[in-house]
Amino acid sequence: MLCYTRFTSRLAQNALNFALVLLIVDETGKAFLSSLLVLALVVPATVAGIVAGTAADALPKRPLILLGNLVRAGVCVLFILGSGSVVSYYVVAVALATATQFAASAEGATLPAIVSRNELARANAIGQAVGGVAQLLGLAVLTPLLLRLVGSSQVLFGVCAALFAVAAFQALLIGSTRTELRREIGGGATGRWWLTGWHQMRSDPAVMHAAIELTLISSALIILSGLIPKFIEDVLGLPVDVGAVILMPAAIGVAIGLRIAGFLAHRVPHSLLSTFGFMAFVVLLALLCFVNPVAEFLSGYEVLSWLGNVSIGNFDGGGLLAMALMLPLGFAFAVVSVAAQTVINDRVPLHLQGRVGATQAAMAALASSAPVLAAGFLSDLIGVTIVMALVAGLIGLVAVGNIRQPRWLQADASGTA
Repeated sequence: MLCYTRFTSRLAQNALNFALVLLIVDETGKAFLSSLLVLALVVPATVAGIVAGTAADALPKRPLILLGNLVRAGVCVLFILGSGSVVSYYVVAVALATATQFAASAEGATLPAIVSRNELARANAIGQAVGGVAQLLGLAVLTPLLLRLVGSSQVLFGVCAALFAVAAFQALLIGSTRTELRREIGGGATGRWWLTGWHQMRSDPAVMHAAIELTLISSALIILSGLIPKFIEDVLGLPVDVGAVILMPAAIGVAIGLRIAGFLAHRVPHSLLSTFGFMAFVVLLALLCFVNPVAEFLSGYEVLSWLGNVSIGNFDGGGLLAMALMLPLGFAFAVVSVAAQTVINDRVPLHLQGRVGATQAAMAALASSAPVLAAGFLSDLIGVTIVMALVAGLIGLVAVGNIRQPRWLQADASGTA
């Protein structure tokens, strides 16, 4: 039932997020404003997320999931009754993101409470798969079908309100969160309530490494989500809603990566999995940035000459190569995210899971806040290709620095030991 409520609510949330981006792009055509919308979706994680994480640890979890879904359904109804102006898109984005924090924090804290430690890797893989399928159906099916074919944002928001209501009912059917006692690694809560998650992460270098990895990969996706609409239009020459289909192979890559990462998480050193995942992600993202020149270069070889002959409207060899790159890109993302999340669930005490998860989400929001706006502004100024290439390079540099273990983290490790 936890998987069901996650799937239903994420289907609606992803459909609405994409719809809001499309509405902004249709009315403004500016990458900066679509990046600003992405920021409106992630900023609530910095304030509301910490409160939600504390609530997830201190209060019953099922009512929090229920409340988060019902509030989102109410926001959808208010949007239908409202004006539908550009300003309202940002207001709705902030309201949805805030309510999402409470539901998501409670869901994240529920998982390690109902799953035994030796099954956490598989459980995280299943959870990522549920989210990936929901994202795929929301972006590639629900939003294009209702927003473009039906041509009504009110109908889309009405369907999503119904989905959130269903997710709220499913939350009531989640079983007991009591489980067998686990040895609590890392001690109890310390410091002020809003710093508890941070202190817990710093007390365990392995958890801190994993949190930085999740922050880095999450921040990259947040920044890229603000650039993707412009990338699809300017580089691939396709409408945003049609071009989103090119992202679909990423879901297959995520599914394959989840199967492998879930199996390897407790069998291969975490640093090895993380290094491989980040290296592959950076290289593939760099290739995606220059997909048209790369496709033209590859078509010069006889065995790949057919790339130059692909022409279905504006869809050409560059678009086909982009689809091919999305599969291993999704695979690399899955390897990093599952490996890092399993470390956190493994080593953080049950009564601190919500606060640590919320703190990590706040780290991602803070790390991406300024860059997502800068990336949108620069892509309007110098082009989305160069900006995406810069993002790929910065991800690689920060990932290398995290693997080498910063000095302040080494000092914490000595104190813990």
